[in-house]
Order: sequence, then C-alpha cells, then structure tokens
Amino acid sequence: MADDLRTTIRRFVEDYRRVRLEEGFASTDPDFCRRLPFVDTTGRNRGIWRLRALHYLVVRAGIAALPRVERILDVGAGNGWLARRLARSYRVTALDVDAAATGLGGLKDPRVGALCGDFEALPLRSGSFDVAVAAAVLHYALDLGRALAELARVLRPGGVLVVADSPFYESAGALEQAWQRTQVHYQRAGAGHLAGRYRGLTRDALDGAGLFRFVTLSPGPGTLRSAFARLRGREGGARMPVLFGWKR
Repeated sequence: MADDLRTTIRRFVEDYRRVRLEEGFASTDPDFCRRLPFVDTTGRNRGIWRLRALHYLVVRAGIAALPRVERILDVGAGNGWLARRLARSYRVTALDVDAAATGLGGLKDPRVGALCGDFEALPLRSGSFDVAVAAAVLHYALDLGRALAELARVLRPGGVLVVADSPFYESAGALEQAWQRTQVHYQRAGAGHLAGRYRGLTRDALDGAGLFRFVTLSPGPGTLRSAFARLRGREGGARMPVLFGWKR
C-alpha cells in the first residue's frame, strides 16, 4: 500500500473513530460490543439499534437457509459484534480498517479471526468464503464497482453477498441531496473530509455492476416516507433494505 494511501486511511480512521465516539455509535467499553445489537449500553441510539437488531435476525435466518455455508467474511466489521454472534455457528473472519479498541482491537473472541484491511483491496485469497456480509459499510466505498469486484473475488462460485444497514435512495437526485446533508454534518463535527467516503447507494448502481443477482429479504424502513415525499414533489428519503446477492 502506498504511503499516501496509508496516510489517507489513517486520517479517516482517526477522525471517524472520534466522531463515532461523540455520537455514541462507538465505545471502548467491552460490554458495548458484547450486548449489541439488542442493547445499546450508551443509551443514545436505541432506535437505530432496534432496527439493526431486526436486520441481524433477518440476516441470520437468511444465512441459515443457505446450503453449504461454513466460512463467512464480516467486512467492515467495526467492533465485531456481528462476527461474534455469527461465530456461534460458522467460521468467521472480521475485517476492518480500525484496529483500535473501538474496532477490531475490542474483539477479543478466539472464535473470530480478526484482520485489518480495506474492503476495496481485500488481503484474502480468491474463493475463500461462502458468504460475505457487508453490514453498514458498502456506502463507504470510494469505488463501488471495485468493492463489489473484490467481494465477488473472495467468494466461492455460488457464494452470497449480504448487504444490510446501508442507505439506499430511489434516485441520483435524492442521493445527492443526502450527501449534501452529510457534508454539513461532518463539517460541523470538524471532519468534513469524512463525507468524501460516505455515499448512499442506489439499487441501479448495485445491480449495474453485474456481479451479483440480488433479491430483497427486507425492504427496510422509509418506503412510506419516500412515497409521501414524492406526492409532495420532493425527493424520497433513504431505505435500509437487507439484500442477498448470489455471485454470477
């Protein structure tokens, strides 16, 4: 990895960690990770974690229904709460760019393999996994096509990519409006550059890569809100679906 890319990633990780701690989405308390997603020990984001707990149950049930699943990659694993839970039934590797106590450094579970790395350049062998889970991470891709290509590469033939808890917008216009709001949010937090790596998604962009055949297991919240917005002549908001994509 080139030195300038290392510097960029290090700056992103350090500022992102600080902002997430301020927002209550991260903690150095080991109990925070152990009890997620069903209990938010910070008490600051309970509504969001209720949604993510529901999505976790959908993801777990969907994976359990798949044939021949042994090896799972949790990409963008953060503190590893999802990897820890899936490791009760599968061989799981958790990958993230944050190796500190708020990230993989807080994952002290011998059942889970922890690996520090960028999901757009996975340091993993091709065909290594049956399932890759991208929970609340795919919208951080600088190059979505490259990220999807890397995920497809490390999956075996017929492997499945699970996408959850990323914001999906119905149009490029709605996505752009959301990104403008994101820029303002991060600028107020003193880390405006973080908006450069936080982009929402559209289903067209996901399908357009042509690497996976996606089906929707849960449409996610926001559908009615988007419909009412369109009736008022405004762009719709985000949805948070759970998608399963079979490698083509």
